[in-house]
Amino acid sequence: MHDVHLHYFLRPDHWDVADLWAPHWGPHLPPLAFHDRHDWLFEHIENLHEAGSNTVCAVNARTGGVAGFVTFEPAAQRLHQIVVASSARGSGAAKMLLDEAKRLSGGGLVVEIETSNARAARFFEREGFALAQQDGAAVRMTWRANELMA
Repeated sequence: MHDVHLHYFLRPDHWDVADLWAPHWGPHLPPLAFHDRHDWLFEHIENLHEAGSNTVCAVNARTGGVAGFVTFEPAAQRLHQIVVASSARGSGAAKMLLDEAKRLSGGGLVVEIETSNARAARFFEREGFALAQQDGAAVRMTWRANELMA
């Protein structure tokens, strides 16, 4: 975890974020040309930010490259996405990003994941999320800070 630090998304992070996003979402969604969607992703993130969302990046302290990111909407307590590079798995980057989203989201978060993404489900369960609803290909999981204190 010492090799990673956090910062809010900056315009120069765009390409690193897009390069992380494409290969990690492809296996869980219908076939799309994700690598051709960099501009769409950047516009999508800008639209989320204009609507009140934040994106925080985990940066590799040695290389300066983005090792992961989380996009979340604090007011709605919604986690839109969290992605960590394969090379950063086990570094604590995913936990750092999720902890930051939890800290800024007022004591609760909701995330929807694809039922085919068992790795994500295990991660969120380890981090205190509980199954709230399963509907077809999607699973909704919730985290509430007060439930941990009860």
